[in-house]
Amino acid sequence: MQPYLDHYKLAGAIGIIADKTGKVHYQNLLGYADVEAKQPISKDNVFWIASMSKMFAGASIMMLVDEGKVSLDDPVTKFIPQLDKWMVVEEKDRSHVLLKAPVRPVTIRHLLSHTSGLAGTSELQQVTGADSTPLKARALSSVTGPLQSQPGDKYAYGNQGMNIAARVVEIVSDMPYEKFLQKRFFDPLGMTETTFWPSEAQLARLAGAYGPTLTKPLSDRVHRFPEAGGGLFSTTHDIFRYGLMLANDGELDGKRYLSHAAMDELRKEQTGKTKVNYSLGYHLRNGMFGHDGAYGTDLSVDPKTGMVAIFMVQCTSGDQWAARDLFLKTATKIFPK
Repeated sequence: MQPYLDHYKLAGAIGIIADKTGKVHYQNLLGYADVEAKQPISKDNVFWIASMSKMFAGASIMMLVDEGKVSLDDPVTKFIPQLDKWMVVEEKDRSHVLLKAPVRPVTIRHLLSHTSGLAGTSELQQVTGADSTPLKARALSSVTGPLQSQPGDKYAYGNQGMNIAARVVEIVSDMPYEKFLQKRFFDPLGMTETTFWPSEAQLARLAGAYGPTLTKPLSDRVHRFPEAGGGLFSTTHDIFRYGLMLANDGELDGKRYLSHAAMDELRKEQTGKTKVNYSLGYHLRNGMFGHDGAYGTDLSVDPKTGMVAIFMVQCTSGDQWAARDLFLKTATKIFPK
């Protein structure tokens, strides 16, 4: 990683390579959390984990699948009947748009695998911002922006499907999405700093002075709502705890979070005939599964070796991806077989 710092491509990075018992084999803290202030990066730093948030949407749905309350192939309209007004773009040019009815229902599986046909963000979000309307409003408003392709036909990465899936979690569990995450994952796993609303004290520890593309102030719980596709903040410690649960096939410290069958769903490709390396809120990369975030944070777990690899960085230049790929390639090479 040092050349990335030497050439000012990254301000700072944390790299951790551990096994599924929690033993840390390698741990590097390099560079600065704040270059201007010469503040070294630290495990106390809070990071905007952006699209890593998608992992929790997928895991939440799978938890409800385990409980027999949801099936991945349930039509979304089973939970949100108003979405039966979805239409699909059949033809489009400058002078006209021809809409047709979907040839098959949009399912929960489609939402989580980016194959629903939904645009990346809802028309409502494009006007109001990513996180300034409740999940219910975002889900219902999705009918105004037509599906861009027939459900199941194409993979198109975005946040809208995750937000609708999170709304289904709210409906089925009868609690706000953030409370579901807190009760089912964050509290029992000891993820004490993972939140959609970082406090002022946490913001003082936020790595990078760039600030994410979310509504300010970030601590505002009145005017800001969960963005299930990319709104979470977290720490190295908390992501490590979640990674250990994934590496142990859905179990940690004697508590089972997800069944073996649920974990199998999260570890296998789910994009149908498009065959993209993606499951249900999880990237699949070189035998590993996990997710990354826009500023370069990444959790990757190897189910065969039990390796948990965590890369925490806040970078907007695009160099974070080459750095992350090199980190994972090196981690795989040096991890004891």
